[in-house]
Amino acid sequence: GAENREDALGMLDALLSEGVGRCDFGEADMEKAVTLAESVLSSNTKAGIYLYTGTDYTYHNGVETVNIASDNEWNATILGVRAELDNDNHYKITVDAACYGKTDFITVACEVYGANGDPDSVVKLEKGEFFDPSDEEKSVVFTSDDITSGAIYSYDYISAYVSVRDSFADDNSFFLYGGARPIIKVQYASSSPNNFFESAVRSLREFKKEVFDVQFTSLKENEEFATEGFDLYIFEHKMPDVLPTDGVVLLVDPRTAPIGSELQIGDAYRVDSGSILSPGSDHELTKYTDPTRITIAKYNDILLNEGYEELMFYNGRPVMLLRDTAESRVIVWAFDLNFSNIIALPDFSILIYNMFNYFIPETMEKSSFEVGDTAVFNGRGSNLTVTGNGEEYVFDGGVGEIALTRPGTYAVNQTSIGGAALAEERFFVKIPSSESDTSKTVDALPSVAVFEAEGVGYQDLLFYFSIALVTLLFAEWVLEIKKNY
Repeated sequence: GAENREDALGMLDALLSEGVGRCDFGEADMEKAVTLAESVLSSNTKAGIYLYTGTDYTYHNGVETVNIASDNEWNATILGVRAELDNDNHYKITVDAACYGKTDFITVACEVYGANGDPDSVVKLEKGEFFDPSDEEKSVVFTSDDITSGAIYSYDYISAYVSVRDSFADDNSFFLYGGARPIIKVQYASSSPNNFFESAVRSLREFKKEVFDVQFTSLKENEEFATEGFDLYIFEHKMPDVLPTDGVVLLVDPRTAPIGSELQIGDAYRVDSGSILSPGSDHELTKYTDPTRITIAKYNDILLNEGYEELMFYNGRPVMLLRDTAESRVIVWAFDLNFSNIIALPDFSILIYNMFNYFIPETMEKSSFEVGDTAVFNGRGSNLTVTGNGEEYVFDGGVGEIALTRPGTYAVNQTSIGGAALAEERFFVKIPSSESDTSKTVDALPSVAVFEAEGVGYQDLLFYFSIALVTLLFAEWVLEIKKNY
């Protein structure tokens, strides 16, 4: 606590500054405010607690509320936007809008930028809605029937807004990103091609269609394969001379060791067709699989696997391995799928799904957050950078998180494991929806404990009283401060 007037003023000045733990656009933490007030009352039982607020509290034991909201205060807001693919892979856009404290007819507008791959395209949509106190929140839906220029199957970003002169303008718009899905390129090359991997990847593509645009290239027998330009390489039987370095590599039934793999491969062995595998190290790649269900009749003996983790074994010999470093990500299945039951088991699809999720994760779980949320990032390469509101965050290894304290748009940039720049991704941070309702009524404030009176000097009483009063004021009315400061 502050010991004198100068310290107290310094604390108040800090509240108005930027940074963690300071005033921001998030929800007021009334529990902590009351706890602080109680710490004052425990030493100064004659102090009074006043809360200056625009919220109506039905019950507020121990706190005197002073409503400072204007009689004609009202607020229109965009609460959220969703874009969902229909059965024809066209986007349906839903805008959640609200109007608090006023009965009015309001136009909800929506602009789609970069529609269908045209960077100069702007599709403008709008609908009028009537709001009144009995129906303050509405979902406005735009479908292909509302778009005269044609259906939308991709976009760069969407801006939704209400053009009104209300009491709080900072929540009148919302930006939705993620319409330009990152392209993930997969190459399958085999000296004896089958459709096992193609079927698994195509199923995965459908499952991930809201997040990624997965493009699968299946080469014909003896067709020349690439060793750069793909996110995932699958080589079966015949191996490349040199291991690709710009993507994840799956080596299936390797009969030679590519340069850079740090493998040494021995003879191929045939065994009884009912020979089962045994588990090795626990890892996300083998999660939800059971090696004891998998049988093999032919495998290649791995004599050297420098830097690899051994995930499955046959008779003590490693047949599924992983190398996961900043420079190289390699998975080895040292057995022939044509001599195994794995393709008839769910384990095959699970292994492909696990591999994709582990090495090619979604950078963020969503593209919009609220102030007070924590954004978690999982990059696909060696580093990831987040910029926004004049701040920059750099995460070595591509993994990290940020506590979000200010609304606005943030950009995420990262590199592949080979160092190539990946397409920029963006996300939007909005003011919490609860803070947009300027006319809300809350059942109760947390109760303030009552303490027995003790002797206290008038000067101390005045000082602690002022600290408790100002603490509650800033905790609850932070948005008003930001608007007028």
